[in-house]
Amino acid sequence: MGTILTDDNYSIQAYPPGARHALLINPPVYDAQYWARWSQPAGLLRIATLLKKKGYYIDFVDCMETDDRGIVSKTRRYNTNGKPTSVMRDNITKPIYHFGLSWQELERRLNSIQAPDEVWITSIMTYWWESTRDVVALTKCLFPKATVLVGGIYPTLAPEHALENLGADIIFKGEIREASQLPTDLSLYSKSPSYAILATSRGCPWDCVYCAARTLNGGAKVRTRTTQDILEEIRYKYEHFGIRRFGFYEDNALINREHFIEVMESIVASRLPLDLYAPEGFETRLLDEDLLRLMKTAGFEKVHLPLETVRTDINRQWNRRHASTSSFEYALDSAIRAGFRPHTQEINAFVLFGLPDEQLEDVVDSTLYAHHMVGSVIPMLFSPVPSTHVFRKHSDYLLKEMGWDLQNLNGKFLPFLEYNQRNNPELCASDYLELEGLMSVLNEGKVLSRAVDLCDDGVVGQAFVDTLHKKKSNFVKDASSNIAESLSLSQY
Repeated sequence: MGTILTDDNYSIQAYPPGARHALLINPPVYDAQYWARWSQPAGLLRIATLLKKKGYYIDFVDCMETDDRGIVSKTRRYNTNGKPTSVMRDNITKPIYHFGLSWQELERRLNSIQAPDEVWITSIMTYWWESTRDVVALTKCLFPKATVLVGGIYPTLAPEHALENLGADIIFKGEIREASQLPTDLSLYSKSPSYAILATSRGCPWDCVYCAARTLNGGAKVRTRTTQDILEEIRYKYEHFGIRRFGFYEDNALINREHFIEVMESIVASRLPLDLYAPEGFETRLLDEDLLRLMKTAGFEKVHLPLETVRTDINRQWNRRHASTSSFEYALDSAIRAGFRPHTQEINAFVLFGLPDEQLEDVVDSTLYAHHMVGSVIPMLFSPVPSTHVFRKHSDYLLKEMGWDLQNLNGKFLPFLEYNQRNNPELCASDYLELEGLMSVLNEGKVLSRAVDLCDDGVVGQAFVDTLHKKKSNFVKDASSNIAESLSLSQY
């Protein structure tokens, strides 16, 4: 039986160089889909930097490393009876795939490694826990004398579940603070990666009902890295690995706005030719034209704006008091004035759906508003995450009434479908697929690299609205009657 440890009762001992051997593994993924961009195991790579400082010799296997095309291999996943696994939602069947190194290839690589003293395994999404369990079992079989430690998002958010199900010696809950602000160690890859993940800060003061940032960071306090450390990491990776593409993964990068401005100014002063991204977006009320111009000069080619919903009352229900359509529109207007082009992928808007008690017409309204204002709509299917307000409120329904485990709470599998059918019996899984399809069609309707605006007053826009009116699906029919209101936002 293992134990749950935290940074308060666990410390990494220093050894003479090479006297201690650690194997670090990023597991494969079981899922219906997998997005391979910006997916480096940053936390594990920071642990590697710390372990090397402590004298460890490191072996590293990233089962999710992409090929030259940026693709991770996938094969159908099979159960113990040799049958392909899938998830059935209404009349929709979603096949489950094994993404990443096959078990045969992983075992081959591990057999080529000298037996380690410790095995560190990262585990990210809570609904991917099964592949972590299987990596633990394999390493226990191959290296029975090694201490197996599992850390990351899943064991931090669901430590008791991890302790009960993984079979690891140590479940690490929370961050190892000594490593949290260290650079990632990319020298462990045999081939230099094409990008690197950065963080200028950690933490967020907000407490949105669906977000686990407070649990992951041990509270609401925001901690920042020094600008010097950040620039040194960027310069080192540019000079030693030839990396120009850097992704800022932050809880809330602009909450210490002056610090982020200082980082951008330092990058501009360095004259390094960088491509910068922030795939998780920025808090819109903290963006303005001057900052966006500075970001563009530093190397940002795209901005992501978290719209999520146009409904003010829903934002309040989600405890997103800091979010509004007025701040979204101000940020959008600032981005356009700073030189980012709307109706291209230079400006993107997130729309969140799949939550309990939602009305799909509200999601359609938000989607059409984002399409009309921005052009590029990024769908975000909701997954209830342990430790969040939404999860606690609905845990009895999810885990007891439905009898599900964490792997069933993947947003792609619509965990609140049956719950929402109570108020809307006609709702079905295909409605959500149609929503995703609508967003995809809106994003792909481009002419000469610009998206077609299907909500304008032109012939195409009017034809699109007329088509929506003719749809038999209730949520589309209701949404189409509210398009004008959602675009003017007068009722909000």
